[in-house]
Amino acid sequence: MPRSISIFPTVLLMIVFLILSSCTSESPVGSTAEAAGNGGAEESPPSPAEDSSESEPETGESIPADAATASAVLDSLYAESGDSEAALDALEEAGVQDMDEESRLVYAVLLRNEGRLDESRRQLEELVSDNPDQAVAWFNLALLELGAGNEEARDEALDRALEADDSLAEAHALRGNLAIADSNWSRAESSLKKSLQYDGDNPASLVGLAWVYAKTDRLEASVALLDKAVELEPEFVYARVDRSRVNVSLGNYNDAEDDLDAAVELEPDVPWHYLDRARIRLRHFQDYGGALDDLEMVEKLDPGNFFALVYLAGLHDEQRRFSISKDYYEQVVEARSDYVWAYMPLGKFAWMEGRFRDAANWYAKAAAEDPDEFSFSLMAGLALARAGDKAAGDKILKDLARYYDSSDVEYEVIRFCLERGSDYYAVNALNKAEDETKRERLWFYLGAVYESEGNSISAQSVFERLAMRRGEPEYDLAWAALNGMDG
Repeated sequence: MPRSISIFPTVLLMIVFLILSSCTSESPVGSTAEAAGNGGAEESPPSPAEDSSESEPETGESIPADAATASAVLDSLYAESGDSEAALDALEEAGVQDMDEESRLVYAVLLRNEGRLDESRRQLEELVSDNPDQAVAWFNLALLELGAGNEEARDEALDRALEADDSLAEAHALRGNLAIADSNWSRAESSLKKSLQYDGDNPASLVGLAWVYAKTDRLEASVALLDKAVELEPEFVYARVDRSRVNVSLGNYNDAEDDLDAAVELEPDVPWHYLDRARIRLRHFQDYGGALDDLEMVEKLDPGNFFALVYLAGLHDEQRRFSISKDYYEQVVEARSDYVWAYMPLGKFAWMEGRFRDAANWYAKAAAEDPDEFSFSLMAGLALARAGDKAAGDKILKDLARYYDSSDVEYEVIRFCLERGSDYYAVNALNKAEDETKRERLWFYLGAVYESEGNSISAQSVFERLAMRRGEPEYDLAWAALNGMDG
């Protein structure tokens, strides 16, 4: 149940940082992109303790008139604190009507950050009306319409941005990622390559193009781009997440797990990183302990996460912790009653608990979804007989027997389940069967009949034969018949 990761929101976030950076290129302290990207860890203003000759204005204080430029506002109020509301207050106090073009653009971006979309749109539309060649304003208008869900206006503004400046890498990147959202791989590839032509070291565009390559089966090329993106931006989490998934497809499971280790360290509160790592640990390393730790963390961070419930149900089932597994599968079908892969396990658990009517119902539901699987109808018929409705159970078994030739081993086993007399022909057919897994699975049904007919010695012999095997529901049923549901 792989989850398709969307790099789209991450790309947009980086684009916004870049646009803010372009709006404040004259900043004496450093770009907003740098401050937003590294939390002010580099090139940040000296603290009062380091330089007592200068004191920075506190968040929420007005900026002196001679310092009330867009750059000064962002450096003093936004870059360090991320407080766009305080920055807006300062800009508005300085006088919106007197702003130069750069300051108005920054003002419009901050309005958008605060959700004041109509005001932001009005400022941007005035900017492009005054200067139709203002590509960055057009691009920010496209971002605004994207957030507002206005596709036609978004595309028109994006086209105008590129008409004004075809070298605006972020606009090509946005167009590429819009194409990814529409699964238009050829257009996405063309746009993202154009973005990288003008900004070859943009991690977001590298990740976007890598995703296109991955979706079009160019995995080696994809992982090469992701390697470069991670090298350029080691803390760009979703470059690592995407690289992990591509490496899984390439069979590089250790590398895939390493990237998710890094993702968990960088974003310890994101449940999907743990879920992805649990999937690798389960499927490729059989690391049940590590997978369980990850899945329980998903439960903690995102209670009711459907995929975590499914994996937890399956993990506990495979480890023969059947009561725990049953609880998770019940949550699964409560969340999604059409999750057909839960029907058989729930039927199995009901049989273990002696709730044969419930078992018959679950197995009948499973059989309706997969009529080619003989065991579902066979178990439904036997369960109905154990519930006291032998006529209904026998009808299911008779219908099932018609699917097989008299020479088939399944036919002889079904006939024994119907007649419950001599097991000679069934045992003889089983002893001749060449398919070991099918043979051993079918032995269980003889054991089930022996048990229901009071032949406990023969039943125990069959169950002991199967109980130590793994990988089929009949083996679990035999184990539970000997050990109880909880061992």
